[in-house]
Amino acid sequence: MTTTPAPTGPQMSIPMPTVEPSGVRPVGSLRYPARSLVLLGGVPGAGKSTLLNRLYGLDGSEADTVLTDDGVRIIDSQQSRNRLTPWLCWVPYPAWRWVVHLLHYLRLVLALRAGDPVIVHEAGTRGPIRRLLGWYCRTLGIGVHLLLIDVSPDEALRGQKARGRWVSARSHRAHARRWGRLLTALAERPAAVAPGSVSLVLMDRERVGRLSGIEFTPVPFGAARRQ
Repeated sequence: MTTTPAPTGPQMSIPMPTVEPSGVRPVGSLRYPARSLVLLGGVPGAGKSTLLNRLYGLDGSEADTVLTDDGVRIIDSQQSRNRLTPWLCWVPYPAWRWVVHLLHYLRLVLALRAGDPVIVHEAGTRGPIRRLLGWYCRTLGIGVHLLLIDVSPDEALRGQKARGRWVSARSHRAHARRWGRLLTALAERPAAVAPGSVSLVLMDRERVGRLSGIEFTPVPFGAARRQ
């Protein structure tokens, strides 16, 4: 298998060594090994929630980790926020945002330990989080696959308006700055963006709209699985 050159635009698939071929057809699906974490990244409003709604029927009201009929666990920090809101709604959200993040990553750790394929809705703009996830997945023998949606800041704002959820102007600017740095690093040396990752797909909103599915190779019958 060959490795494609570093990307120069928002519609590139970069399969890295040690992973079976995967990529995006004009209208088709992405395929990953069974023991995989797919990090669905992009700034708020990029279209991550829209994609999960279209492929899995998630509408943002879920309060628990979603387990699909195919055994895929889908984790979104909004699930943790929904779970905590009845108890903490009287407190300004910025004061307990850290609790949401803590519960979100705890759920992610538990999902990874279960051994099922995992898709996590994550901005991907926080380098320390990407590095920690990469390290933890290596200890479990799980491959990390990046599926990143690249949009302009204005497109992201329109996406936030369409979904009815906004981040503050300050947070939006911070995400946009970090995303720009991520793309720069990606063009120079993809492996530096998320150490330990085995594949990367960078897409724009139009191509994401043509993605028909995210599939995982079935676990062989009788294979051990953590509970």
